[in-house]
Amino acid sequence: MPARQQRGVKGPAEPWHGVSLGGWLLLEPGPSYPLFEEHPFPDAEGEEARCEWCLMEVLHSTKGAEGAAEVMRRHRERHITKNDFQRIRACGMNAVRLPFGSWVVMGPREGEPYIGSGIEFIDRAVDWAEEVGLQIVLDLHGCPGGESGEAPCGRRQRPHGTWQWQQWDFQASLKVLEVVAQRYCDRSCVTGIAVCNEPSNEVPLTRLCQYYDQAITLIRSCG
Repeated sequence: MPARQQRGVKGPAEPWHGVSLGGWLLLEPGPSYPLFEEHPFPDAEGEEARCEWCLMEVLHSTKGAEGAAEVMRRHRERHITKNDFQRIRACGMNAVRLPFGSWVVMGPREGEPYIGSGIEFIDRAVDWAEEVGLQIVLDLHGCPGGESGEAPCGRRQRPHGTWQWQQWDFQASLKVLEVVAQRYCDRSCVTGIAVCNEPSNEVPLTRLCQYYDQAITLIRSCG
């Protein structure tokens, strides 16, 4: 929910009514389906990848590092444009949610096939939101190590149990949030930051709440 304006705390002037820009800066088979359809597993009779991690492995194996980077560059340039922001505003909406993976901000970590960084695309989204009069919620949708073993965080891990909650790197996640909060703290159109997405219910509640408390304190300290 959006923060309320009280006690001098910044918040949206009105509740969010908008859409999510899924499939742009974190790939999922639904909103990014043309990319998944175009690049199936090479030796699996057309079987498609089920998450960004696996799709990046396919691209690296079939196109090499430079080719994979070019595919992602084209996708990020074309999947969402300023025209989409203008159409959203024309429909009477007042907000967009921008899901992104941590690698878009910080670049991939050692051993990860992701392509990044790509923070200039977040910059672009914030600029467009401001220009057309939309609020924007910056959504850390894929945390370092993953907040679950499912595709929405970037990597779908099977069989169930392969991913363990200890793999979620909470400190690295906080660093991503710090970079984002410091970079956009003076942009009035940025009226929310989501600190993770759909964390697994395997994460102990006390640890999850501790992360939320740390993230809130960190973001508020950035201005």
